[in-house]
Amino acid sequence: MAILENQPPTCYNLNMSFFVSLGIVFIAMLIMACLQLQPGVFLLFYHYASGKYSKSRTSDMSIFFILGAETAAACLFLCSYYIANLLFFYQFRPETSFFAWVLVGMLMAMALMSFLCYFRPGSGTRLFIPRKCASNLLEHAKSAKSRSDAFTLGALSSICELPFTLPLYIITSVEIIEMSVEFFPSNILTILYIVIPTLPLFFIRWKFQAGYNLADIQRSRVKDKTFTRIILCFSYVTIAILFIYFRILAS
Repeated sequence: MAILENQPPTCYNLNMSFFVSLGIVFIAMLIMACLQLQPGVFLLFYHYASGKYSKSRTSDMSIFFILGAETAAACLFLCSYYIANLLFFYQFRPETSFFAWVLVGMLMAMALMSFLCYFRPGSGTRLFIPRKCASNLLEHAKSAKSRSDAFTLGALSSICELPFTLPLYIITSVEIIEMSVEFFPSNILTILYIVIPTLPLFFIRWKFQAGYNLADIQRSRVKDKTFTRIILCFSYVTIAILFIYFRILAS
């Protein structure tokens, strides 16, 4: 009886698991909102479009860029979610397998890379992607002239940052499945996870419409570069530690 009395209540364990999952998902959202490739491409796209087209047409095209980014993010998330769900359906627990350590390794690698090489050396905000890929994105940003062009560019900018977002999609899928077991309305959280990363795009759009130009916005991005590095690194490490302590070691 003494052994039973000393065991933590089941409801406490469930609540703890729920809050850990929620914390991991929110930190993943923070990382997604801090990544800079999509905002950088959108910034150039809006700048070139506003120089060629009317304000109303530029604004309209910018919405389709954002829709393209959201569509790509939704497809990537759904693929990760259904793969994770398939693993759970066959009673394979990712957090108790070698897969968990691979995921933690990916998170730690992203933490190191985000601090050391997410931004290329120099005074600007050039990112980790190969120069040929960056040149292609720049050319598409310059030449976009329709809604479909803007939509495609938004989707491409989301896919190009996949090395930094793939571990987040996977671990978020696992954690949302964990919360679904506890009857949490995970659909709301999924929508938030897809929408929140587009907030920087809406912010840039608002800045242009408020009278800011490319140079003004770029100066603020350069000023925040060190802070962005620290936030990304710390957030990746935090997710990895939470996953190790509350999922791998607790299983």
